[in-house]
Amino acid sequence: MTPTPLVIGASLVGIGFLVGLSGALIPGPLFAFVISDTLKKGALSGPLTIIGHVSVELPVIVALVLGLGLTGYFLQFKSLIYVIGGVALILMSLFIIREAKAAKSRSRGEVIDNEVRMRGAKYKYNSSIFGGFLLTAFNPSFIPWWMAIGYPVLLSGFEWLALNGILLVAIGHFLSDFAWYSFVSFSFSRGKNFFFGKRYELTMLVIAIFLITLGVWFFVKGATGYF
Repeated sequence: MTPTPLVIGASLVGIGFLVGLSGALIPGPLFAFVISDTLKKGALSGPLTIIGHVSVELPVIVALVLGLGLTGYFLQFKSLIYVIGGVALILMSLFIIREAKAAKSRSRGEVIDNEVRMRGAKYKYNSSIFGGFLLTAFNPSFIPWWMAIGYPVLLSGFEWLALNGILLVAIGHFLSDFAWYSFVSFSFSRGKNFFFGKRYELTMLVIAIFLITLGVWFFVKGATGYF
């Protein structure tokens, strides 16, 4: 039975959401900034920071679609793109599993202390939106992530529903950023302790399983394209 466009569209939003969430779950400078900014400004810090984050991501997506030519020459290398994307997703899932195990032993005080320390003097910005913009634009892993992981996911959306598929994947990705970092801000503003222990570990393991599954699918899809 062929899936309907509605089912395909919902699946693409879901894929974009879960792949985006995989990157958001791993603590880094943006995560650190949101926590420290939340301790000063409250629960609105997360969504405001992601406005700045998305303002960098959106032009990158447009550049990938137009510059690399999803509809043109670059599609000749789609098998290689899927293989690279599959390997990258599997490697990221292993990193997430390692991070999930480390989360077991954290206390809430350690999470706050470590993330605020990561922020350091370098990240002391007055504007949440501006902070999200700078920490995304100058993140050295940002472009490699989109080239190795984001682009194959966009390509998958294009193969299903053309430009509408790309749009749906992008919407899912943006929703994951807003949902996750809004939750981070809300949790820390209310003194919640979600970010250590079993709940956090289980969340990350579920995402890792999804990434491994998607990575294997991308790899097989790309590898079979050579034969």
